Amino acid sequence: MDTLKEVKAIVRTDSVPSLIRVLESRGVTRFFISHIHVLGAGVDPERFRLSLDEGKAYSEKAKIEFVCKAEAVDVILDDIRVAAGTRHRGDGIIAVSNLDRIMNVHTGDEGYLALL
Repeated sequence: MDTLKEVKAIVRTDSVPSLIRVLESRGVTRFFISHIHVLGAGVDPERFRLSLDEGKAYSEKAKIEFVCKAEAVDVILDDIRVAAGTRHRGDGIIAVSNLDRIMNVHTGDEGYLALL
């Protein structure tokens, strides 16, 4: 069975379309995209808003989550940095986790087949 990794990338919202194109070209088949607010060190100092609820500055970002083969992670991380990076504070972060098991609810397929 293939070794799989879970990747979560927090990026600027305007980089999402180019990032999706790059990921698709690398064989990533499923994406989970959420609109999020980033507080703390990830706030873009030039493009922030003030939250009246939290009383703090925040930046709007997108969280893109996907699963890929472990051997593709390094190339994909480089691709994300190129597609989403502006070389300014607030570009985002990428987290990579080990994935013990994944199963397709409909088919029961496991591993990489679950993603197809």
